[in-house]
Amino acid sequence: MPSKPFPLRFTKTLSFLFLLTLTLAVKGQGTSWSLERAIAHAQANNLQVRQGQLGLEGNDIDVDEAKAAFLPNLNGSASHGYNWGQTIDPFTNQFATSRIRSNSVGIGSGITLFAGMSNHLRLEQAEERRVAAGLDLESTQNDVALQVASAFISLMFAEDALDIAVLNVQTTSVQVDRIRAFVDAGAAPQSDLLDLQAQLASDQSTKISSEGEVSLARLQLAQSMRLSPNDADALTIDRPNLNDVGNLPALMGLDKVLNAALTSFPEIKAGSSRIRQQEIGLDLAKTVGLPRLSASWSYGSGFSGAAQEPIGDPELQLFTIGVTQNTLEPVLSSALVYNDYRTKPFSDQVSSNVNQSLFFSLSIPIFNGWSVRNGTRRSQVGIEQAELQLEQTKQTLQQSVERAHRDARNATETLAAAERSEASAKLAFDNAQLRFEQGASTQVDYTQARNRYDSARLQALRSRYDLVFRIAILDFYSGRGLRFKL
Repeated sequence: MPSKPFPLRFTKTLSFLFLLTLTLAVKGQGTSWSLERAIAHAQANNLQVRQGQLGLEGNDIDVDEAKAAFLPNLNGSASHGYNWGQTIDPFTNQFATSRIRSNSVGIGSGITLFAGMSNHLRLEQAEERRVAAGLDLESTQNDVALQVASAFISLMFAEDALDIAVLNVQTTSVQVDRIRAFVDAGAAPQSDLLDLQAQLASDQSTKISSEGEVSLARLQLAQSMRLSPNDADALTIDRPNLNDVGNLPALMGLDKVLNAALTSFPEIKAGSSRIRQQEIGLDLAKTVGLPRLSASWSYGSGFSGAAQEPIGDPELQLFTIGVTQNTLEPVLSSALVYNDYRTKPFSDQVSSNVNQSLFFSLSIPIFNGWSVRNGTRRSQVGIEQAELQLEQTKQTLQQSVERAHRDARNATETLAAAERSEASAKLAFDNAQLRFEQGASTQVDYTQARNRYDSARLQALRSRYDLVFRIAILDFYSGRGLRFKL
C-alpha cells in the first residue's frame, strides 16, 4: 500500500523548525571569527573590492565587444515620405509635378575583410586589460587582508593586556584584604593599607583603560570587516595558539622571499600586463597606415505614388508621325491608348522594384598628417612609461620585503630579550611579594617590583604579537597566504 502523505500543517511546522534551526546556526557561526573568515568577509564587502569587481565585469564586456567586431553588421531601413514640385521619381525615372508618396524598405550588411589585423590586436589588447584588471582586484584584496590582519592582531594584544590588568586588580585586592586584617589586628601600620588601596585604584583605572582599548580594537576590526556597530559590540575572534612563539624555526632567506614576491605578486604581474598592452598598442598604431578592404551588400525595394497602370480595354488610335518627302502624304502610326489609370498596388511594386547591390571598397592611406608616425611614437613612449612603472613597482616591493625581513629578524631578537626581562622581573616580583608578605620590605618596594613586572609582561606580550605579525607578513610575501599559524 502506498504511504500516506504528511498533513499540510505538519509539513509547514517542519519547514518552520528547519528555518529556525538554520537561522540559529547561522547566528551561532557569526559570533566568532577566525582570521581567514574575517578576511573573506571583509573582501566580500569592501567597497574598493566591489568596484574592482565591477571594473572586471566592464573589461569582460570590452572583450565581448572586440570579439563582435569580427562579425558583419546587419541593419534594416524603412522610409515613408512625400515630394512636391518637379522631381524625378526614383522608381519610374519620370518627371512628376504633383505630390508623390514614396516608401522604401531594405536591409544592408557590411564587413571589414582586411584592416591590418587591427581587430585581432584590439581583441588581444582587451583580453590583456582584463588580465590587468583581475590582478588589480587581487592586489586590492591583499590590501584588505593586511588591514584585517593588523586589526585582528591588535585586538588579540588588547585582550591579553586586559587579562593582565584584571589579574592585577585581583592580586591587589587580595593584598588589600590581607593588609586590612593586619591593620585591624595592629600588626601593620595604616599607611600600608592606604598605599595598597591607592595601588588598587590605579589597577582598576588601568583595567578600565584596557577595556576601552579592547572596545576600540574590536571596533577597528569590525570596521575593516564592514560590520555594523551592533555586530562590533558582540564580535569575538578565534585566537590561534601562540604558545610556541619563542621556538620558531629560522627565518626564510631574504633571497627566497624576494624572489617569490617578485614572481607571484599581482602588482608585478599587472605591470607586465600593462607593458604588453602598450606593445599591442604599438602594433595597432602601425595598422593605421595599411590598406583597408571592406565589402557591403544591400537588398531593398520601394513604392511610388507616381507609378501608374492602365484600367480597362485599350483603344486603337492613329496619329501622324510625319509626311513623305516627295508626295507629302502623311505617315500614320497606331497605338493602344487607355482612357483611365490607377496607382500600381503596393504589393506589386514591392515585388517588382527589388534591387540588390554588392560593393567592395579599398582604402589606401597615403598621407594623413603624420598620424601613423605620431601614433607609433606615442605608443613607444607608452611602452617606456609602463616599463619604468614596473621597475618602480619592483623597487618598492623589494624595499618592503627587505624591511619586512629586517623587522622579523629584529622582532625575534627583541622577543628573546623581552622574555628574559620578563623572567627576571617575575623573579624579582615574587621575591618582593614574599618579603612584603613577611614584613621584610615596604609597600614602595612591592609596588616598584610589581610595576617593573607589569611593564616587562606588556613588553614581552607586545614583542610576541609583533613577531607573529612580522612572520605573517613574510609568509604573505612568500606567497603562502596570510596566517597566524606558527
